Amino acid sequence: MLAKRSLTLVLAVLLATLFVGTLAFAEETRRDISLEEALNVALENSLAIKQAQLKVREAEFNFKQVEAASIMRPSPTLRLQAQSGLDLAKQDLRLAEDDLALAVETDFYSVLKAENLLQVVEESLASAKRHEEVASKKLAAGTVTKLDVIKAARNVLNAQANLTQARHGRDLALMKFRQTLGIALDANVYPASSAFSIEPIQLNLEDDLAFALENRMEIQQLQLALEVAEKNVELSDNDYTAALTLEQAKINLEKAKLQYQQAKDGLNLEIRQSYLAVMDAQERIGVLAKGVEEAQETLRLSELSYEADMITSNEVQDAQVAVTSAKTEHINAAFDYNLAKARYFRAVAVALRPDVQE
Repeated sequence: MLAKRSLTLVLAVLLATLFVGTLAFAEETRRDISLEEALNVALENSLAIKQAQLKVREAEFNFKQVEAASIMRPSPTLRLQAQSGLDLAKQDLRLAEDDLALAVETDFYSVLKAENLLQVVEESLASAKRHEEVASKKLAAGTVTKLDVIKAARNVLNAQANLTQARHGRDLALMKFRQTLGIALDANVYPASSAFSIEPIQLNLEDDLAFALENRMEIQQLQLALEVAEKNVELSDNDYTAALTLEQAKINLEKAKLQYQQAKDGLNLEIRQSYLAVMDAQERIGVLAKGVEEAQETLRLSELSYEADMITSNEVQDAQVAVTSAKTEHINAAFDYNLAKARYFRAVAVALRPDVQE
């Protein structure tokens, strides 16, 4: 009987160990998520979103209280203020969601940018090693000096150091991305591997501007504040309200008008700046892509020329640096372009337009 119990205990321990091992494997499995999935994760975990949601619930409760109190003591002003408070709380929630979406998209692209830059450095290291190998063979053949080999070896070490730095940059970008998603910094979650979108897009600035000036959350908030201020002036303009109260209401109305106009002017400038940023990045991408093509061909010819003893080692190394620089600039431009598009779409409130797809 004791032996049977011991066997049962051993089997239980083995099963438990297998189960824990299975869980550990599941936790270590890499998960690549799309931008849309990343946003959903962030929305679910964001403390700022949860706070904004609580404010909406609080505003709804306050509105119900005012409605209940109005049964016995009607007050149009209090009801209007409660309704405005609820509307503003809902808009604050949508603004928080909008801000989070931009943060997620920025960090998503930052990781992709870091991974692309890491790949460039890896290619640079491979090129440096090829050159070192050729230089060593030429030294053995007596066609170059030992200095050529030393320089080639130094370039390899420099590329290895750059690779370490690029990996650290990628890891930091990943941690920031996971932090924005509200998950563990060491979670095995990555942005889905994909190239940056560098396809040109057509934007209708005037149409987008007109829509944004009517529908951006900040504008609607100030529009509501303006309506409340106008209503307060209307309700205070009677024989039963003190003159000072009416005067204060008129001052508040003028302040609301100024704030409203100032916000529209600021938004106008923000959208136009975002539009120019998109157009500028879009123009640069094409030029820089040709630059990469030119630098790669120059490097190819330089390597062949060096093997044929037609150029020096320094010229090959210069060509390697030029390729790395050209690719880096192109990746940075692609990142700038995608980020500029994200900021423009946010500025023109594209999320509120079901007829427009980003």
